[in-house]
Amino acid sequence: MNRIRQNQTQTQQQPATSCGITELIIANASPEQAALLMPMIAFLTKSCADRWVTWIAPQHMSREFLESFGVDTRFVRLIHCSDEESRLWITWEALAAGNSHTVIASPGKLTDKEFKQLESAAHQGQCQGLLLRVR
Repeated sequence: MNRIRQNQTQTQQQPATSCGITELIIANASPEQAALLMPMIAFLTKSCADRWVTWIAPQHMSREFLESFGVDTRFVRLIHCSDEESRLWITWEALAAGNSHTVIASPGKLTDKEFKQLESAAHQGQCQGLLLRVR
């Protein structure tokens, strides 16, 4: 009986692995958007110490900038890529690799086929993808 309760308690304490893709549509590419995104990214860097938050960003961000929002830079892997076509491929690779718990990217407008490929890669890598789109 104690053994069953102990196993149930351990199961309840372990977070469920969520895989898949979430899209976040941003109204515009203004600096105020950082105030919305960065606390979420800071939370993600503190929620899992054994896998990365991989951010495929179109522009450089300094360590100081990230830390000013509370991002734990020990657990974020920042990849700079300005080419949209390469960004899609890099996003797929990062999702499928299995060493990130979350991959954040702005791959641009996706076809249904490309979206499904990214979703499949997220399931393969057992991670979540956060796709940022500017409207």
